[in-house]
Amino acid sequence: MEIRAAQESELEQVVDLNCIAFNPNQHERYWQYVRGDSSYRLSQTRVVVVNNRVVSTLRVWERRIRIGASLVTMGGIGGVCTDSKYRGVGYASALMRDTIGYLQTIGCDIGVLFTIIPEEFYHRFGWTSFPLKGFAFQFNSATTTETRSDWQIRTFKLETDLDTVASIYDAANAQQSGTISRTRAYWDMEPSRIRGILPTVIAHQNGNIGGYLNYEIDGACAKVHEVGHLPDNPDVLDALVLHLLQTCAVDKIEEIKGIFSPQHPFVQRLKTTCKGEISPITDTAMMLYAVRLPVLLRHLVVEWESQIAASEESFPQIAVKFPIVNNQQAVLRYDGHNTIQIVDNAPDAVSLEMSEEDFWQLLFGEIGWEQMNLDDSVSPEVSAFLAMLFPKRDVIFWYPDRY
Repeated sequence: MEIRAAQESELEQVVDLNCIAFNPNQHERYWQYVRGDSSYRLSQTRVVVVNNRVVSTLRVWERRIRIGASLVTMGGIGGVCTDSKYRGVGYASALMRDTIGYLQTIGCDIGVLFTIIPEEFYHRFGWTSFPLKGFAFQFNSATTTETRSDWQIRTFKLETDLDTVASIYDAANAQQSGTISRTRAYWDMEPSRIRGILPTVIAHQNGNIGGYLNYEIDGACAKVHEVGHLPDNPDVLDALVLHLLQTCAVDKIEEIKGIFSPQHPFVQRLKTTCKGEISPITDTAMMLYAVRLPVLLRHLVVEWESQIAASEESFPQIAVKFPIVNNQQAVLRYDGHNTIQIVDNAPDAVSLEMSEEDFWQLLFGEIGWEQMNLDDSVSPEVSAFLAMLFPKRDVIFWYPDRY
């Protein structure tokens, strides 16, 4: 058994293996994941080779993800599969373990994957589930309130609209924890197009685009994949909601759903317009791995120090020890004068006793410090400091960015 980067001559085997494992009719799709991705490097395709045959493979997608408003380097894991004749031997397990070393080598801070099999397989290798919140809404056109908007809706036009839509995405998600940083080239890559990154419609007024909506009609369900608008034009959402509801009425849709926060202003406007109740749903496909925990936390220091300065509060010297995550320890040390350091250990540090699941949700903001139920081992001063660093945020990983 040999675990390594794929060779050019082995890519056809990799594509064939993906077809066998996932969809036999998507040969061109899997080739475009390689040929159509301007960021692709051969080393990103990891393989297990036995007797000159590729028996197991996965793909690493190098991206940047926001934790709060801070960008960190992410290694996305996708396309994990093994030839059916070689399953049960442990090849995929060995490949997953080896890939962590590869992520460290290329400088990734965090690993992210979306599983289509039970999470237990990845739990064995230290991956932690990160549930994403979503919503489901039973649509009834009879209860919909008629609304009006000065914004007009039309179909997205690739040739004229993409640059503006990309700019709107950047503005709308600059502070949005969980989102991917999309370069302009990212929008043009074939893998992005295949996964449906382009909007369905845009909202415009006086020739200016103010927002967009990405959705699909799947049988009796309308799936909302993404919504974006300029921060100073929140009323554009009313026009996008109205368009979606009109489409649902024509197509006799029974349910509207999406994997992003029920508290998102688009969803709240949807609820108000339809006079109905939103049912929260949870998607458990996302899983995380701390590739380089201390480095990951150091990328968050600038934002943390900015939050301290903006709070205009004073705190004493504080040291807190995070839980061990993927066999790594890190301590946050504050000097009392607006400077934070991340160190490996400190004898005077207060230990934060929490699970790895809670650690990740606290870091991204899915739960705030004030929601944590820790015992009295954390003093009021330390608790106030952590509440300021770790506020509650909505976390969104837009569906078209999955791999």
